[in-house]
Amino acid sequence: MLLRLIKYVRGYVEVALWGYAPERFLNLCSNHEILIWELRQQGDVYYFKISVEGFRCLKPLLKKSGTHIRIMGKSGIPFFFFRYRKRKILFAGIVVCMALLIALSRFIWKININGNDSVTDDSMLQFLEEKNSSYGTHISDIDCTKLEEEIRSCFDSIIWTSVKREGTTLTVDIQENLVVADDRADAKLPKEFQDQQQSGYDLLALHDGTIESIYVRKGTPCVNQGDSVKKGDILVSGALPIYDDSGTVIDYQYCTADADIQLKTEYKYRDSFEAAHEEIIYSGQQQHRYGISITDSYFQFPWKKVSYDKYTVMDTKSQLRICDSFYLPVYFVRRVYDEYESRQAVYSREEAKTHAEKNFANYLEKLTQKGVLILEKHVMIRAGKKKYTVSGSITVLENTFQYATTTVHVPDAENEGNAVDESE
Repeated sequence: MLLRLIKYVRGYVEVALWGYAPERFLNLCSNHEILIWELRQQGDVYYFKISVEGFRCLKPLLKKSGTHIRIMGKSGIPFFFFRYRKRKILFAGIVVCMALLIALSRFIWKININGNDSVTDDSMLQFLEEKNSSYGTHISDIDCTKLEEEIRSCFDSIIWTSVKREGTTLTVDIQENLVVADDRADAKLPKEFQDQQQSGYDLLALHDGTIESIYVRKGTPCVNQGDSVKKGDILVSGALPIYDDSGTVIDYQYCTADADIQLKTEYKYRDSFEAAHEEIIYSGQQQHRYGISITDSYFQFPWKKVSYDKYTVMDTKSQLRICDSFYLPVYFVRRVYDEYESRQAVYSREEAKTHAEKNFANYLEKLTQKGVLILEKHVMIRAGKKKYTVSGSITVLENTFQYATTTVHVPDAENEGNAVDESE
């Protein structure tokens, strides 16, 4: 590929050779180190390609071998410029395009994120934008080493990262820890608590329920397995009592409570939707348009108004690139318009049931994504004059809690008993 490009830049000609001793001519070219390529024979005529410099050295060789030569074609940049030497606008356009390419090559136009699972692409792109390392950022403003350190410090689940820049492409390779182990006491604290200089934090129940299991890593447990709790009850206190030799509490050491608590609770579910609704019917008719998108601007060629009254639009984009790592902020767009008609319809009993089941399944999926284990579900649908109502309950097992600043000391029964003895 590179050799072919060099030949094209220097220019070459395709010639036909015939005469008394063409084989001797070829041997003379070899002895004088004159390069020829793509040699082929058709009858008594030889065809080959030769560079412009080599062609200028052929006259004495042709005379020695008694052969003749004729130019069949000319290729390369020197002949291109000579052919269009009077078209100044063309060359001005070429200069402008080269200047644009050089200018655009100094910015990032493509970002590849590899190895992420828990950290989404949108989260990483938003982080890069906050660090001024996103699309359209000047290459000189990106410090890859500093960016690697900031990514590791911002995302606890990332244990290794590599940021490299190739052409106009920024590649972020990350490796996540499957089991996040963070020794910081405030690692799981919400942001509103992390900035506060407090001594301790308790774990409070988010819902009413029953404790199925509890494993405390830090803090003092205030409930046991099988206990019923109310919303806001302290499950684990951030106050650790300190005893003297006689078993009396003399002080408290405060920490951020940490525990795995499985709480069996019940969610109330309620949903309603109108019986009358707008039904969309696709006709199957499509119209295709093609255009170019430059950053946020879209240009369609040729511009033609869509003949449909109602339609949906779907775009397929392909980014322009010169080589593997040299992308440009130009996209070729294939736009598809799907025609549809809308009409007023009323849900039947079966259609309403299907629609309600779909909404309920989406609700359960969102709970599952939050790590909630579904144990039981009981829902029913009621039909009214103008709407359908779905209600019921869902029994789940969840490991959720909320933080609160430690304000009350842990009650200590032994300490209270000692205090009674002393008063007596």
